[in-house]
Amino acid sequence: MTRLNLILFFALMFSGLGLVNAQHKSRKLYIELEQMSQAARQYEQEYGQLQLEQSTWAMHSRIELIAAQQLKMQVPDAKRIQVVVPNDTLTNDILPSAIRPQMQPKVQPLTQQETLHEAQKGAAL
Repeated sequence: MTRLNLILFFALMFSGLGLVNAQHKSRKLYIELEQMSQAARQYEQEYGQLQLEQSTWAMHSRIELIAAQQLKMQVPDAKRIQVVVPNDTLTNDILPSAIRPQMQPKVQPLTQQETLHEAQKGAAL
């Protein structure tokens, strides 16, 4: 009978130690989980702030202001602006037929006199 009591006593002790060890590991993992969750919330907040900052830096009005003031850039005259449209099947499918003829490039070969005039302008620059 004492042997049986001794075996049960040791079984009870090992079981109790196992339970304490399991609870300790569980608490450590829970604390680690909470720390990681808090770090994730901080990273999400920082990411939102960075997105806001990026949208502020990329605002069209800010870019135009910097281009005009710091880089001394200006919008070209309407005569100097050319719209380049790719000549592919997608463009023909997307653009209405009423607009397409207006956007077709009108390329005419230069006459000999115009070529000479362009060459003189280039040499003057």
